[in-house]
Amino acid sequence: MTPPSQVLCGVVVSAGKMMRAVKVRTAKQVYNNFLQKHFLTYQSYLVSDPNDSLRTGDVVKFIRDTQRISPRIQHFVSEIVAPWGPSIEARPPVMSQEQRVAVRREKKERKNERKRVRREGDEVPVEGMVEGTQVAS
Repeated sequence: MTPPSQVLCGVVVSAGKMMRAVKVRTAKQVYNNFLQKHFLTYQSYLVSDPNDSLRTGDVVKFIRDTQRISPRIQHFVSEIVAPWGPSIEARPPVMSQEQRVAVRREKKERKNERKRVRREGDEVPVEGMVEGTQVAS
């Protein structure tokens, strides 16, 4: 079991422009010693959303993943706190951590099977990354 990660909360500022990813902005206060005053600063994160269930304006909780999803995406959505626009029931569900691990494991197994077939030189049709499609040989 991995140690618990820090749960962050933020607002989706850009959704639908990238495949399976959204930009989420979090706010924090920084103290300026010279002015003796707190200021709001923002930090943006690219967050994985494999089912495209988030819309711009949603308030979400997200967690850093133990394994990088892509070179720039390190976090995934854990839940939608406050939806903006269509209700949560009208959207695809947010994947849980167990579902994400199962999908990753299945993808790895399919990759290993393709490698095995390639090494043995068998002429067996292998399914592609998109479910149900055939790989051109």
